[in-house]
Amino acid sequence: MKSSFGIIRLNFSLNKIILLAGLSVFFFQVAWSQDTHHWSNQFGTRAALLGGAVLTDTVDNAGVYYNPANLAFLDTSSLSINANLYGLENIEIQNALGQKQNFQGLQLNTVPLLISGTLRNKSDWNLSYALITPVSFKFNGLARIDQNIDIIKEEDSPGLEDLVAESGLNTRVQETSVVFGLGKRLNPNFGFGFSLINTFRNVEYNYRFSAKTFANVDPPFLISRSQNEFVNYWSLRSAIKAGLNYQKASYGLALTVQSPGINWMGNGEIAEDITITNLRLSEDGDRLTGFGSARQEKLKSNYKSPFQLSIGGHKQFNNSIISLNITHFGGVDTYRIIEAQPGDFIRPASLASDDLNPENFLNVETAMRAVTNFALGYETRLNSGLKLLGSFRTDFSYYDSGPTLGEQITTELTQWDIYHFTLGSVFEKDRSSLTLGLVGSFGGTSSYIQENSFSSNGQPSDLEGALTITQAKYSNIGLLIGYSFRFKKFN
Repeated sequence: MKSSFGIIRLNFSLNKIILLAGLSVFFFQVAWSQDTHHWSNQFGTRAALLGGAVLTDTVDNAGVYYNPANLAFLDTSSLSINANLYGLENIEIQNALGQKQNFQGLQLNTVPLLISGTLRNKSDWNLSYALITPVSFKFNGLARIDQNIDIIKEEDSPGLEDLVAESGLNTRVQETSVVFGLGKRLNPNFGFGFSLINTFRNVEYNYRFSAKTFANVDPPFLISRSQNEFVNYWSLRSAIKAGLNYQKASYGLALTVQSPGINWMGNGEIAEDITITNLRLSEDGDRLTGFGSARQEKLKSNYKSPFQLSIGGHKQFNNSIISLNITHFGGVDTYRIIEAQPGDFIRPASLASDDLNPENFLNVETAMRAVTNFALGYETRLNSGLKLLGSFRTDFSYYDSGPTLGEQITTELTQWDIYHFTLGSVFEKDRSSLTLGLVGSFGGTSSYIQENSFSSNGQPSDLEGALTITQAKYSNIGLLIGYSFRFKKFN
């Protein structure tokens, strides 16, 4: 739609790298994980403290997710883990709407890490299950401008205009996975396993924007535009992970492969409402008044997850162990999660054209860049009942700017890379263990793409705004608390 009606859609050209003036009110909340990261959460107390560097770990059944071959070496009839991560998280988007005014927020949140167990059976296969939350992301933002700014051309409105603009964004992304895994020893040192990972994804996205001013003429007349954009969809997909685990007395090696997600079903809804009053859609065009409105329900949704390849292992040095996990996530080319159907949109009909129908610009698009993350874990035993664990891991964003710079709807927000640090202890007694730890996460980007910026030098068209490149910072301090209980060993 940018090609002919770009003013009423809030994706703008990169050739206007300018700041917006006068942010006066802002507020947002963000949950623990992010919406463009594969390694937002780790699952299980040991796995969380070791940063996911547990591809050869044979102590607990978090392997049902990390490496199902680990299940082959479990010797307990059941292991249940219920861990929680309590985080104090802060995100700052610098110059989010201009003039060194920032989006900034602080939130305390809780994330369940893993509920899992192993079922006893008479075969050579160990069966395990898990309920995990790979993604739990929430953002609520509001920004407002109330300022005198030169926003209209001098020949149409001399002097500064009294601009009032407001932008709000509410988005939530939730993924819940149910995992079933089988592991078997092929010989005393070599294990094989596979898991079925079933993931339910739900996204709710609501964006709104309004800008209005009066032209400085006699009599004054109102110039305004407003937009409301809504997306809601769910999808169910499955992936298969296969793994190998080779164990020796002082070291272990592992390899896992996970298939791209297979989408089984999904349903979505999209809606958009745009109103313009006395607005020029081009620099030399006439002033127009009209609106566009469309809502489509029960549309098929299709969300894709990428291929994964992991290699890793561990090496023991006396009472200490160093472990490594290197995981590559494949990329996904631009595709449509939801595809809109033909229909009417622009009123009055005199403003409409063939390229302004819903099927041309109300589609929900996304893409993923290929990324490779690594995790390095350290574990040492201080005494018979106490272990010290720590880790460092990367969590690179798979955000792809292509869809954002295109003409369709996108719902992704986070664009920054994150680095995680952990340090904690495991207190062991009989068949139970208590885990306490600290988690620190830091990240940012100097290339955050931010829409809807106004400058004090006028715009190509009234109230059009521009796309800006700004900075964003992320930090989190969290407390990890977990409890594990091991039942009877296998006979």
